[in-house]
Amino acid sequence: MGLFKKRVAIATFACLIGTAAYAQDAAFDAWLKAAELGSHQPKEENWDDIVKKAKAEGEVTIYSSSSSVNALAEDFMKLYPEIKVNAYDLGSEKTIEKVVREQQAGIFAVDVVNTAGTAQMFYDLLPNHRIVNYVPRYLEDKIPVELREPLLTQVIEATVLMYNADTYKDAPPVTNVWQLTEPAWNKRFAMKSPLGSLTSLSLLTSIVEHADDFAKSYEKYAGKPLVLSDGIENAGYEFLHRLLKNDLVIYDSGSKLATASGLKGQAKPPVTFSSMHYINKNGSDDYANAILYDIDPAGVFAYSTYVAIAGQSPHPNAAKLFIAFQMGSKDLTPDTKLEKPYRDGDSLKKLQGMAAYFKVGTFSPRTDVPLPKGGENWPKVRKIFGSAEYQRDHVAEVNDFWVVETSN
Repeated sequence: MGLFKKRVAIATFACLIGTAAYAQDAAFDAWLKAAELGSHQPKEENWDDIVKKAKAEGEVTIYSSSSSVNALAEDFMKLYPEIKVNAYDLGSEKTIEKVVREQQAGIFAVDVVNTAGTAQMFYDLLPNHRIVNYVPRYLEDKIPVELREPLLTQVIEATVLMYNADTYKDAPPVTNVWQLTEPAWNKRFAMKSPLGSLTSLSLLTSIVEHADDFAKSYEKYAGKPLVLSDGIENAGYEFLHRLLKNDLVIYDSGSKLATASGLKGQAKPPVTFSSMHYINKNGSDDYANAILYDIDPAGVFAYSTYVAIAGQSPHPNAAKLFIAFQMGSKDLTPDTKLEKPYRDGDSLKKLQGMAAYFKVGTFSPRTDVPLPKGGENWPKVRKIFGSAEYQRDHVAEVNDFWVVETSN
């Protein structure tokens, strides 16, 4: 093929790509208008009309990173039996991957996307029209702006440092995170692998982002400035490096971590990085887990789990109703009295989709709702949050660091 023909072919291909992208954008804009989403969302929403349309649509499909999505689906159908819920518990990484792959193939099957993974949600799915932020108007003044823009936080969750309060009855075993890098804790600190878990990888990235806090914490502990190992960039990476050199133990599931740290009768139980909600296994499995709230620099690493409507959702009104349901009823106040079982009767009518999450470890972003029993100190707890920008720019290098460190 001659140079001219090659240029014509390239120009034609580029034109076809541009035409396809324009057509896709036009379809998305038309869908937004019809669904009354984005800039077309009314200033005042008619919820009687939304519910009527949702019932006419008859079903809603959810892709979620949470195992609680099945309970959520059951509770929604108790209140709205006319609407079938197709719920898929996929984990954070697979939720995002499935949405992207389907939409790339022109398949628009999902209505609601429910997951953590801040960087991917903010900087891939949202700008590429794979999801649309949706906040019911009546909730806008009840949720801080940073928890509803650019995406709505369904719940705030956390990875925490847990220890065994049965073994350590008098006091926690450590008060500074750097103690966990010492020989006394060799093979006695555990976490879930970040390879395949966006939540665990985000945790590590948050630690690296807050390297200054970890450096100050080391100086408090050791009484001298931290000296970085060869090739280590900052105190966050150094902390992870020393944990791994101290034979950090990797588990393949969060529930196994809860067992490892919480099983009673152990002489030397490990400390673990665990999802905060596993503290509830103390009641269900008679564990003795406790959270290291007062450890320096922090024992709580908080993150948002987001909820959004999928781009070109086939059931947009059912999606709106499902999201509103997830956030709890209009009738909730901080003083609302709730009785167990939360997923039945009057408690379910008030909590709605919050019922399945109404326990320590998952907290609503709403400022006008009660806190679960045992979680009353949540507003005062020292927390580390990772930023979306840092996650976007550094999560890949943190992943690479982990791969290299664990392969040596």
